[in-house]
Amino acid sequence: MLSALALLACATSALQVHPLISSQIVPIASNNRRTSPRLEASSPSSGATDPFEEYPELLGALDELPVFTLANAEGQPLKFQVGQRIIAVFYADVEAAKVELAKLDQDLGCDLLTVGLGSAYRLACNDKGMVVPGLAELRALGAPEDAQPLGQELPLFACMEMTKEGNEGPVLPLFMSYADCAAAVAEASDAAEREDPLQITGLSLAGVVEDSPSGSFSFVPPSVSMEHITAYVGKGVYWRPVEEKA
Repeated sequence: MLSALALLACATSALQVHPLISSQIVPIASNNRRTSPRLEASSPSSGATDPFEEYPELLGALDELPVFTLANAEGQPLKFQVGQRIIAVFYADVEAAKVELAKLDQDLGCDLLTVGLGSAYRLACNDKGMVVPGLAELRALGAPEDAQPLGQELPLFACMEMTKEGNEGPVLPLFMSYADCAAAVAEASDAAEREDPLQITGLSLAGVVEDSPSGSFSFVPPSVSMEHITAYVGKGVYWRPVEEKA
């Protein structure tokens, strides 16, 4: 197994905030959504790119992390035109997803659908989806206050000096939420009575998937997302992996 330091170097090498890809995201009418993803776990269709081919267990680990998409009354993810593409859009920030939901006609019966990050990322790798990071996470990486999250890489956050025991030795916790990571680091610093602050490092999800076996990390979902999910149980379509029909 690669060391945590080596894995971190690989995962952070490509992390940066890119210029906006497109400022236009347009919903597609329901009669044009014949290729909406099925709500089930399956293998990629023939010819598709599988980012988890080398580390298939990483898909399951990432699917424990929630992202949110807009779904119709039948529980199928809506598709949107983003630039020249017609894709599903998955939001890492549940509050941002709620804002987008509020823009839709409430008579259509649309709602938020919780999807595993691994499945959403696999769709994104095949140009059938987009994972949108939260603005707070981009700002933590130095982006301006008015940065546009659409089209940016999804960051994860870690502290190299803060590990915990896993099944095969120490693992590095990776947080989707910068605020959660900062809170955990502050708590660890206070417990250790450190004078020098622990440092938080941003990693790209793409780098983690490409270079890192799942056993090297412990993935931590956003506390705000989990609070939303806990309050939402029994009120509609709930957490499922999503995959494109072959």
